[in-house]
Amino acid sequence: MSVPLVKFGLGALAGLVSLIAMVRLVTGGFSSGLSWRAWAFILVAMVPFIAYAAWRARHGHLTGGSLVAVMALDLTGLGLVWIFTFGPVFALLCSLAAFAVIWVNDLPTRAPRGEDQFVRIEDLRDDDDA
Repeated sequence: MSVPLVKFGLGALAGLVSLIAMVRLVTGGFSSGLSWRAWAFILVAMVPFIAYAAWRARHGHLTGGSLVAVMALDLTGLGLVWIFTFGPVFALLCSLAAFAVIWVNDLPTRAPRGEDQFVRIEDLRDDDDA
C-alpha cells in the first residue's frame, strides 16, 4: 500500500470520526430520531470536511511519527464516540487534534533567510547625505 493512500485514508478517517460524533450528538437531542433536515444539515457540514481532511492529508508532508499520531488520535476518537454523551465530544476533540497534526504538516516550508534579504542602514542613505 502506498504512503499517499495511507495518508488519504487517515485523513478521511479523521473526518469520518467527526461525522459519527456529530450524528451521535445530534441524535441525543431528538427522542424520535433524526429528521431528514437534521441529516441534510449534518451531511452538508461534514462530508466536505471529510473530503478536505483526506485531501489535505494526501498532499501534506506527514512523516512516520505524524502518521502514527494521526492514526492513534483517529482510533481513540473512534473508540470514544460510542461512550455516553461525553464520548462524542472527546471524539470530536481527537478528530480536531488529528486534523491539526495534518494541517501543521501541510504548511509550506520557510525559505532560508540569508544576509541578502536584509537591508542595511548604509543602503538606505542617499549619496547626498554622505
